[in-house]
Amino acid sequence: MSIKRKGFLMAMCALAALLALAGCMNAAGRLPGDNGTNNDNAAPQSTGGASVMPQATSAVQNAYDWITGRTAVEEKINLLSEIETSRVVTTGSTALVGVTFAKAYQGQMTQRIQNLIAGVVKEADPNIQVVAVTSEKEDVDTIFSIADSLGGGALDADAESKVDTIVRNVTTMQ
Repeated sequence: MSIKRKGFLMAMCALAALLALAGCMNAAGRLPGDNGTNNDNAAPQSTGGASVMPQATSAVQNAYDWITGRTAVEEKINLLSEIETSRVVTTGSTALVGVTFAKAYQGQMTQRIQNLIAGVVKEADPNIQVVAVTSEKEDVDTIFSIADSLGGGALDADAESKVDTIVRNVTTMQ
């Protein structure tokens, strides 16, 4: 076989592999039994005289009790090797987490650490949409103060304002 023919054959094999992978990626997002059509309406589907409603899933989650469960979430966060202590304050669908790093950890806040912490928080309360994490000393002191004074209870207007300010800080990772 000539070199040109081998090169052409390899290019065609690579193209076929790419097309197969692209097809697999599109199929991965489908639900079992999904035929690929977008059927967002809840109208009954007719199947040979029988009427079948699409499967309904409950979008309503039971609200997580942050008053009694906050310390369990903080303890789980503290199990991360980089974290020494943490406090969580929630308002609406936002959780603000202040962390101090373990003495053995010489780094700083990274996206990986933020993602790990967000995973712990969202596992406890799937209703949380935004998890903001900071390790800035002044902000962490404020979060610890708010969390300790509230014990996980409802925030007053002043505390909510402080939380909102910290969440919007440039140094706070979301």
